[in-house]
Formats: sequence, C-alpha cells, structure tokens
Amino acid sequence: MKTYFKEKIGNPELFTGRKKEMTYLLNWIDRIKRDISQSTAILSRRKTGKSALMQRLYNIVFNKNDDVIPFYFEIKETDIWLGSFCEEFFRTFFYQFIAFITQKPEYLDFVQLGSYQDALETARKEGFEYLESALKKIMMLHNEEKIDILWDTIINAPRMVAAHYNMHVVQMIDEFQFINQYIFRDKLCKHRIGNLAGSYLHTCEYKTAPLLVSGSWVGWLVRDLNRMLPGRFLFHYLQNIPEEEAVEMILKYSYLEDIPVTETTMRLMAGLTEGNPFYIASMFRSQYQGKDFTTKKGLLETLEFETLHREGGIKGTWMEYAGRAMDESNDVNAKKIVLYLSKFRKREVSREELKNELSLEMTDSELEKKLKILVHADIIEPGRSNFYYQGVRDNIFDKVFRGMYADEIEAFDPKDLTDEYRKLAEQLQKDNQKLLGEYSHFKGKFSEYLIIDNLKYRAYANQTRFKGMLNGHLPEKFEFAEYESVWSYAASPVYKRDLQIDIFARAKKSNYSLIGEVKNRKAKFSIKEAKAFMKKAEKLMELEDIEKAVLFVFSINGFHKNTIEYMKKYKIVWTDDKRWL
Repeated sequence: MKTYFKEKIGNPELFTGRKKEMTYLLNWIDRIKRDISQSTAILSRRKTGKSALMQRLYNIVFNKNDDVIPFYFEIKETDIWLGSFCEEFFRTFFYQFIAFITQKPEYLDFVQLGSYQDALETARKEGFEYLESALKKIMMLHNEEKIDILWDTIINAPRMVAAHYNMHVVQMIDEFQFINQYIFRDKLCKHRIGNLAGSYLHTCEYKTAPLLVSGSWVGWLVRDLNRMLPGRFLFHYLQNIPEEEAVEMILKYSYLEDIPVTETTMRLMAGLTEGNPFYIASMFRSQYQGKDFTTKKGLLETLEFETLHREGGIKGTWMEYAGRAMDESNDVNAKKIVLYLSKFRKREVSREELKNELSLEMTDSELEKKLKILVHADIIEPGRSNFYYQGVRDNIFDKVFRGMYADEIEAFDPKDLTDEYRKLAEQLQKDNQKLLGEYSHFKGKFSEYLIIDNLKYRAYANQTRFKGMLNGHLPEKFEFAEYESVWSYAASPVYKRDLQIDIFARAKKSNYSLIGEVKNRKAKFSIKEAKAFMKKAEKLMELEDIEKAVLFVFSINGFHKNTIEYMKKYKIVWTDDKRWL
C-alpha cells in the first residue's frame, strides 16, 4: 500500500501486527458511511503504537479514496494562544481535505507551511468556492480577534465542509488530553483554558464526522472525557500485541536494524517483553554497548540496562509517568503504595488492605485522593470500584520503579533484578519446551526470516549458488535482484480477506519479483497447498500491480510427487535445500 501521510514510525515496514485493532477501526470507518459510528478514544501509554495505528489508518482511508475523508491532527505539548491553534488546526484540515479530494498528496506537505492567505489562493486555484468563502469568514474573525466565535467555527468546520460536499469525515486527534493543558486565552499564554475539551460536547455527537482521539496519559484523558464529555465517547484500550505478532515484530526489527537474533532468543524476547511494542523497539534501539541478541546473556544484560541505567529508554519513559505522579504527591507513602501494588500486581487490593499493611496514617478520603493521583499518572490501575486498585500488570515497570525509589523505603540491591530476570528467562524457556509442538509456527517464521536475509544480502552477489538451490523452471533471463523490499506480505484489512504470503521480494519492473511459501515442519508439501499458494500469489500480483514474478516454495521435508508435477506444470520453483537456512 502506498503511504501518502508520512508516518512517525519511519520505515513503513516497521509497522507490525495490530490486525485485530485495524480490523475494528476499518469496520468503524465503514459504519461512518451509514451514520452509526460513535466517537471513540484509543487509550494506552506512550510509545505503544497509537500514533502509528492512527497514521496507518489515515493512509489506508486515503488510499481507499471512498466517501470518508481522513483528517489527522496532533495536539503538541507546547503553550499556544487559541487564535494560533485555530489557524494551525484549520490549515491542517484544509490541506488534508484538498489533498484527498484532488488526490494530490503533495498538498499534505503544505500543512505546516504558509498562512490563511496561501490557503485562500489554493482554494481559488483548485475551484473550491465553499472553502474560499469559509476561509474569508475565518480570516475576518481572526483579524478581529473574535476568538470564541472563531473556535466554535473551527471545530465545526470539518463536519460542515464534509457535509457541503456530501461526504463524511473522520477526525483523528492525537494526544487529545493536552487540549486542556497547553492552549491559552491570551497571546502571552498566561490564562490557560482548562476546559476546552468541553466545547466538543455537541460536535462529537455528529455521526457524519465522529472523533477518533488518542491519549498517552490514560487516566488523565479518561478523567477529562468523563467530566467534560460524559457518555460521548467509547473507550478502546490498546493492549500488548499477541505473541505471534510480537515474534513478527522482533524479526522485522532484527532484519531492518541489522541486529541478528536466534530462534531461541526471539521467543525469549517475546516472553520477557510480554508483547509490549515499546519494549521491543527499545531493546533494538538500546544504547547498551554490549548489545547481543544471539545469546540469552546478551539479551538479559540489554534489558537490565534499559531498566536500571539512566540512559535506558524504557526507564526514561516510565520515569515521565512516575515524575508526574511524584510532583503531585511526592511523599514516601505514595511510593510505598506503588511498590506494594506492583508486588501484588496480579490481584486487586483494597484501600483497607493498603492502610493496614503499610500503616498509613491518613483518612480514607485522603488515601482515595492520593490513589486517584497515581491512577491519573498511569502508575497504578483502577480496580472494579473506587475501593480497589491494582499495580501495573507489567514485569518491567515493577523493576524500573524499584530501581528508582525502593532505596528510600527498604534496602535495595540491583542484583535482585538480575536474578529475577534470569529466573523469568529460565521459566520461559521451560514453558517453551513444554509447548514445543504448539510453537511450530515460530519455526516457520524464523525460517522465513533466514530466507529473507539471504535474498536481501547474498543472492544477488551469488547468482549461480542460489539458482542452484532451486528446482524447476526458471525464466531464461531470471536473475536475483537488489530488491526494493523483502518481507512477508499481508494485504491491508481494507480488502476484507485474509491474504498472507510468507515472502514477497519486490523488484523493479524490469526484474522478476519473488513470491514464496515457507514450510518448516514434518509433513511434505501437498498439491492442495500448492494450489492455494498459487491463488494467493495471483491475488498479490493483482493488488500490488506486479507484472513479472517467480513463485517458489521451500519445504524442509520435501514434496509429494503429484505436488512436484503440479508445480512443474505451472512453473512454480521449489526447494528443500537446507542451505537456505
């Protein structure tokens, strides 16, 4: 899929998994066209993939070019006058709207450039009279500094513009909780507007232009939405990714960051990080000088660095949350509470238990207030009622917080964490051995990774050797290419069908692309599987506009005779040569 909006994730190939969430959101987009989708909030802590998910959704909706206009805006952590915010907000919508309607993605580059006047000239040039008229009204209100009327006009503009052109719009507003924190009534930014989110009270109810907002400060955003926009938003909590997606992410980062892993360490990392995308990315980008993911020792040392060292990315991010909580409630009792809840994080704990076990000399009301501060800072979690609370259900946060604050309360030895990580790794390895049969798909994934590695780094420079590792008919002028991209392929959920291809090596149009199936299992490859693979490959070529491709199958335990006859007939090449691994 082509990317129109530049995604923060960087290389688009780094986007991994989130299949369940993307399917849910695409169904939500389809329901907008029937005027039945309700405004929704995506909630999870920093760096867990909210922005990546929203920006990928933007590109899918833009690429689909249907009845729903995608609009993405990020509220930044910087003080700004409401008048300037209005201008930035509207210009962003204006150029994204123009880019979508004209299908000229170059307009997306204008979002951060120019002024109202530049936008006015663009509206005239492209023949959008309604937008031109709207801009003139907005410019007049801005010049006369009728800011309250201007803001009301601005927040309703996406809905009104879309309605005029008989379309719908999805308004994706990233880090929505900052709307009450960083926007001011005056140009000197001295008078904060602490309830600006409330101005969306009626706007967010329109089903033709629902909001999809995100928040990295989960407790903070939930509190603001419940107070100022009660009942207007559905909450969608972003969880850690499933183990299979975590493995895929690890292999993809290994491939793109050029940091090798083994089949054992790949699965170990998936278990230690519990499928947290931020932890996985942080491990690969760690500044630890001894980083080595081909051994358990190297993996655990990197994780310890990320947890305890001042340059650890994981520690740094968690300390943002802890720092906010300690600014509001900086006392030993708050730290005791977090440490206690983290220790017993697998169950809910009552306020009464906290008071008794920690000998807290405070009223129940004072304790509840303190607990709410910790919830809003996302370093503890709410329980089934205001009487119950739970520690962050995460092995790594517990260790970060202990490393930072435990010394104030009890003797703390960093070696304790080393032992805990070692024991956890040993237990994960034992569990993996017991479930070895269920993990056979991981062997297949790792085999894909090794073949991809050969196609990326070695096949082009060793044509004779790698051609000799394939059986069957190769086109006369076939050569392994310096491929534009090599990875497994999954069609966008927008196509509403499950299309998974193990290997897709995209070549320039003058060369042959490669489309491959990989099986690392005891059974031989069957004719039924060959037919299914051919259908998938043909669909991929149609979706991705591939003119020339060689289809190949790797099966470590070989092929049935009738399968080979079928592959000969349809010119699919095959191999069971272990040198590919």
